[in-house]
Amino acid sequence: MEYTREFFPDVKKTVMPRPAYVEERDILGQSGTAWAIQAQVYGSNWYADHGQGLIEVYDAGPAICFHGLLPKKHKYEKEGLYLRLGLAYRTTENANVNIRDFSGSHVALPNSVHGSIYYDPNNYHWVSDDLTININSIYTGEKLWIQRVEWEWVSKEILYEDEAGWQDHYVHRTKEEIDALYAPQQVTDESVRNYLADRIRNDNHFAKRCLALLRADQLVNGGLTALYKELKLE
Repeated sequence: MEYTREFFPDVKKTVMPRPAYVEERDILGQSGTAWAIQAQVYGSNWYADHGQGLIEVYDAGPAICFHGLLPKKHKYEKEGLYLRLGLAYRTTENANVNIRDFSGSHVALPNSVHGSIYYDPNNYHWVSDDLTININSIYTGEKLWIQRVEWEWVSKEILYEDEAGWQDHYVHRTKEEIDALYAPQQVTDESVRNYLADRIRNDNHFAKRCLALLRADQLVNGGLTALYKELKLE
């Protein structure tokens, strides 16, 4: 089928908000608080209660962005730390709110008339780049109030619950050993070998390419006919 191309002398432009460029902030400290009333909220079905410092949500739709209010998630990655996030909220009795949280997981918040803090266990593995909570659903006529996000840098070293009664809950570190992690590394034959060994251990595709190189040396040393048959090109 041949399509007929028409000519439109006047075509409407697309109207959209001008991009806002916000200067990045370096959020300092080992722990802190990001207030929801200072977050950027997109969408409808919400109300900013400045008197109580709360974001009130009465239907699905709002996206509450804490970007710029929380630290960069990879800031202390070299030290084996991750950003643990807790959402402080309150609901009406039968709200049954479902959200997309900071790890990108979709979870049902437990109803809490008197207030609670929800810690997403998946933050151990991942924190979303947008640092945004999306309200997926809430029962008709019910409400959700979000007050703040509690954040803390926590070690990825695991303490199992059955050990909590007798094991130390803290990783004790020295400034010297942490400074050594950020010191420029001298490139030596040994450091290059260690780098390649780490790549092979952690990158399956790279390991396959190394094996393919070893196999290539074996194939090239053989005859042309043998190589053709080995590669099964016919």
